[in-house]
Amino acid sequence: MYNGPMTTWLALCLTVLAYTLLSTGYVLQKKGVAWIGCKGEKDRAYYRNLGIWIAGFLLMNLYIVPNAAALKRLDPHIVSAMAGWGVIVLVFLSQALLKERLLSSDIAFTVLIVAAIVLLNIFEGPETGNGGVRIEPLIAALTVPFLLVLPALMPSLSRRIRGLLFACVSGLSAGLIIVTMKILVASHGFRVSAYFASPYLYLYLVFSLAAFLSLQASYKMGRMLSVGPVQYSAAILYPVLCSAAVFGNRLHPMQIAAVGIVVFGVSTILRKHG
Repeated sequence: MYNGPMTTWLALCLTVLAYTLLSTGYVLQKKGVAWIGCKGEKDRAYYRNLGIWIAGFLLMNLYIVPNAAALKRLDPHIVSAMAGWGVIVLVFLSQALLKERLLSSDIAFTVLIVAAIVLLNIFEGPETGNGGVRIEPLIAALTVPFLLVLPALMPSLSRRIRGLLFACVSGLSAGLIIVTMKILVASHGFRVSAYFASPYLYLYLVFSLAAFLSLQASYKMGRMLSVGPVQYSAAILYPVLCSAAVFGNRLHPMQIAAVGIVVFGVSTILRKHG
């Protein structure tokens, strides 16, 4: 992994790369999904689809490498907001590779999200990212997703409400992936061997699994039109809250507004394509 000086510009480029890899992986998996459940002859098309799906799977799992490197320099609220870039890549690659429709509003919201990300970084203070971890707020933040699972499992609630709760759990867990990785990188740098002695590695793995499983549950119980925006919004907003409460970072009011714009842009794009 990269061991040279980590500048802000390099870290931002790494987050762009990370979310580009993640979204490309999503699209490639969708493009090659036809191999799953195939009962006919395993012909050239079958192996082509299988290869495309595997490529997508690998890209989706590689994205954490540049993201982890970027977290050495950037705070969680900056990295999580870059998920907005990932949605932009997802929409445009879906049109290019899957022939899905591209709306005229996609261009406008792309400009809006990029402008908000630029605004978020313009007002980033030079002192952020150097504070320690506040244990009490961290424990509270780690507990919230598990508390939301309880009502999500209650059969007395409607499937729609339960689906939204599972989507929220998935988004919060995805946000905590960034938080726990930030603590790992801040504590041990890029000495990956040291990660195995840290409880934060195992919390990272727990929340990775929780994000995946709860998202699948939300898809079964809720409509994509509502599940997608809730999941992405929680994944972007939760690291922002943790950045202030857990790491003690001071967010400028313009940064809070910028995050709100990113969430609005992402949610609107997902709703229009739902």
